[in-house]
Amino acid sequence: MAITDANVTSMIRSLVGEATAKYWTEAEVTLYKQFGMTKVLGQYAPWLFNKFKSVAELGIVSGTSLYDYPEEVYKISYIQVKATGRKLRYIDEEEYYKYAQLTGTDPIVWTHIGGQIKLIPTPSSTDDDYLYVWYLPNLDTVAEFPDPCRALIAIEGAILARTKNEDMSNDMLILRKEYTEAVLVELQTTNIGDINVFPDFTEDESLV
Repeated sequence: MAITDANVTSMIRSLVGEATAKYWTEAEVTLYKQFGMTKVLGQYAPWLFNKFKSVAELGIVSGTSLYDYPEEVYKISYIQVKATGRKLRYIDEEEYYKYAQLTGTDPIVWTHIGGQIKLIPTPSSTDDDYLYVWYLPNLDTVAEFPDPCRALIAIEGAILARTKNEDMSNDMLILRKEYTEAVLVELQTTNIGDINVFPDFTEDESLV
């Protein structure tokens, strides 16, 4: 049974020993939960991408080098040419000078500039769906996270709540450590078959 948003709220209140709003208001608990989601998203983004990645088509316009991010993007993984699968190489600011004056017909590298995608060289043609942008969406509701993450969000929320009156217990930190380990196992195991450390090669050998 999935852990719901209401379950996370109840768990936060249970951990702080306050079933109904008294010292911690509903607005505060909601805020702690949101900050817990932000922390979990930032901390586990590379692994969350494996299971929750999204892809959007990005068109190019002749003479235009800056493009808006896809809606709901949290972090881009890579950009590729839709027709061929060729990846555009990502460059940082230290390499920018090498490519800034590059001319050509098709973009070959990209970077972030002013909160937008910068393609280099500037496209010289227009194509409505030239690129794929693979990205991790902004997971901003409890329901968008896997269950182990939802449990950790509740713990992070309770820790924030406890910080309000500096009444932090070691038990809470131990609980966070245990659920952190559970999240790592969940997110790093893409498929159940991944845990088969010593596979049986009998079938493969029989095909030789």
